[in-house]
Amino acid sequence: MQEEKMEKMFTVQEVAQRLRVSERTVRNWVERGELAVFRIGKRGYRIAENDLNVFIEKRKQPPEKGQ
Repeated sequence: MQEEKMEKMFTVQEVAQRLRVSERTVRNWVERGELAVFRIGKRGYRIAENDLNVFIEKRKQPPEKGQ
């Protein structure tokens, strides 16, 4: 039987610390549907590492001309 490897999950606080933003900012992204989450119960959720990486990649900006 093949063992499945669990993907790393982050709390709102951990994501906020990693991205150096407030927890409110992370919650805003979730509420707007910009950052995918895994729901835990009625109010809680976790953010999968892969979903966080996708979110970061989508937000990357190309370098400005002349830099």
